[in-house]
Amino acid sequence: MNVFRKPQENERNPHASLYVGNLDPQVTEPLLYELFIQVGPVKQLNLPKDRILRAHQGFGFVEYRTIEDAEYALNILRGVRLFGRTLKINKIEAPTSASSKTVSVNKMAGMSVGARVFIGNLSKLADSKYLKETLSFFGEILGEPEVVPDEKGTNHAFVEFADFEGSDLAIEKLNGATLMNSKVRLSYAYKEGQEGKKAVHGDEAERLLAKQAKMNKKTKSSKKKSS
Repeated sequence: MNVFRKPQENERNPHASLYVGNLDPQVTEPLLYELFIQVGPVKQLNLPKDRILRAHQGFGFVEYRTIEDAEYALNILRGVRLFGRTLKINKIEAPTSASSKTVSVNKMAGMSVGARVFIGNLSKLADSKYLKETLSFFGEILGEPEVVPDEKGTNHAFVEFADFEGSDLAIEKLNGATLMNSKVRLSYAYKEGQEGKKAVHGDEAERLLAKQAKMNKKTKSSKKKSS
């Protein structure tokens, strides 16, 4: 299997995956592979690339064969520098199996928990397919990203995540990152229908409701299994 190809959604194990950021433009996939293979067997390594320039965008993902290998690599490689830059390495936390089932149910029903992210200063070249491919590394996305043209020659977009774990991680890792030669801004989107209030998604109430919904789904699932 080609370790450098982009993995399919059902092939990834987020629990055994690491986010690697602050990469110098000179860093290549083979070079990064040689670094991470020293501490454990690497299953997949992917650096999302600009479609036009075919250059990576300063971050990537490394998946090990086991969770233990990923945790070991995180501890061993913390603080490593490449081309003068200290790599930012973090685990990609994934929902539990019960949470994943809830996410799938929400997706099928078209339900939103409010994890809606705004992306500003987006390149004209970044379409919804590109955004979905890039941001799906951080969590499951509901529907298709909505890309809207701006008067100043750039675009902005809205992306709906299935849970706040994914949206929080995407904002943390990509706010200020360069995507297709544009330094993007990520934040929670303003809520619709609340003109003048400037209320944004991701507030305490939405998170509480999302948490309660997961608990309700878990309870219903347990009752079905026991009946």
